[in-house]
Formats: sequence, C-alpha cells, structure tokens
Amino acid sequence: MDALGFLGTATLAFGCAAWSAVAAAKRFDRHFPAPANDSSGIHGGAAAARLPRGVSMTATALRQGLPELPQRMRALPVDSRGYPVPYFVDWIDGKPDFRVMDSRKLAACVYYKRCWICGEPLGQYKAFVIGPMCAVNRVSAEPPSHTDCAKFAAQACPFLTLPKATRRETGMPDDLRVSGIMLKRNPGVALVWVTRSFHAVRADDGVLFDIGEPEQTFWYAEGRLASRSEVMASVEAGLPALYDLAHADSEAAVLELDTAVARATRFFPPHAAAAFSGRSA
Repeated sequence: MDALGFLGTATLAFGCAAWSAVAAAKRFDRHFPAPANDSSGIHGGAAAARLPRGVSMTATALRQGLPELPQRMRALPVDSRGYPVPYFVDWIDGKPDFRVMDSRKLAACVYYKRCWICGEPLGQYKAFVIGPMCAVNRVSAEPPSHTDCAKFAAQACPFLTLPKATRRETGMPDDLRVSGIMLKRNPGVALVWVTRSFHAVRADDGVLFDIGEPEQTFWYAEGRLASRSEVMASVEAGLPALYDLAHADSEAAVLELDTAVARATRFFPPHAAAAFSGRSA
C-alpha cells in the first residue's frame, strides 16, 4: 500500500450518533457566506411550517439539557429518551438504533447529496462531524450534514459529550462493517469541519469521504467549545495508533503522516474555547 493509500484508510470512525432533522429553506446554504450559513438563528422554512405557532419540539418532547434545536430540526421524530432521531439511523423492530446506519440512507446521501442528519438537500457548505484523527488524515466514514445540524450533533450526542462514554456492542448486527480502520477509543473531542468540497471513494468494506480544505472548524468537548490544550491532548492520545500503522507500511507513510499532523495543527483553536473561521496562513 502506498502512503496515500495508508492515509486514506486509517480513518477514525468513532461512532458519532448524529441527529436527524427536516431541513428548512435550502436557499440559506446556497446564498449566505460561511459565517451566516453557520448561524443558528435562521427562522422559518418547511420544518417550522409543520408545527403550530408557538409550539416547538423542545417544549413538548425533547430531552432536558440538550442545546436549542436549529429551526430546521424542529419536525423530527423523538425517541423514548427525548433525543431527536437522525435521518441515517436504522429502525429495528420499530425502534431506532443510533449505532446502526440504514444503508439505503447512505446511498441517498451520496447519490442525491442529502444531509446525513436531516435528509434534505445540501447547499454550498458541507459539515462533517469527525474526530481529531480525521483532521489529520482528512477522511470521514460518514457523509456531510448542514452546519447547524452538525453543530447540534457535536453538542448533544452522548458519546461525544461524555468523554468516558463507551459504545455499546450488545445487540449489534453480526454483519455490521465499518469502512476503513476503526479506532474504538472515545476521543473526548469532536470537530465540525465545514468545507465546500469532498468526494466519496470506494473502500474495501464500503465508502469513505475525502474532505476538502476547511472554511470553518469548530472543536467541542463535553458539549462546549474545546480549548486548544484539550484538542492537543486528544490528538496526542490517538497518534500512536496511526504511527504504528505508518511504521508498518513504509518510511514514506511515516513522513506523510508527519506532514499531515503539522497541517492539522493549523486548524486547532488558537485560544481557549475558540473556533477557527477562514483559511489559515
């Protein structure tokens, strides 16, 4: 395997349970620049039209303590715990299993450019909810979402907001497969990577997504914006596994990983609880 092949398959598929939504007003993504597109204060749209005036999912069924729902997410089904159910989630025996994706939904997202979280068409900006190692190899195991959907997921998903949380393996389908190489640790940090470009690539067990240069990056820890030190600690904890793979591959793979790590640090928060916006120097 060459160095590029190594970085393409060493992806961190860390099991983020994203959140489903009915998206509102596709024009917002198409015509607003990145900061406005990222705004969570957009009002109106199809989702709002489906709810009685003055009544929201937050007030009726949503779990207490979750962040405020973006407008496009207010017509979602809610599970018995009060969590919004993502578009991609597979329903088994009438109940959503957040750990299992529906392969038909994956195909729809890839071929029709739909949001992984809400299922509606994407606009100009695509947001990937990824782990810190994915900032190094720029590969995601999941397709992109709208920015507001992705930010909600990074702040609300229990696996991402609770550093000591582990993924339950009981009751998982026997034939479940994950594309690329999966690092099962909980990274403690989640990243929303907003970009204009990506492309799907075939992997041995499915499909992976090469993500483009970021327009914005938002780092989260425990449901809040993460500090630079928290991001660095998470990356340092995950690098040994990637370097083991690189050393087993070739010297060229090690050198390329060195370059990728240095490149990723350009998008770390410059200060505590800060978000990167725009391209780095």
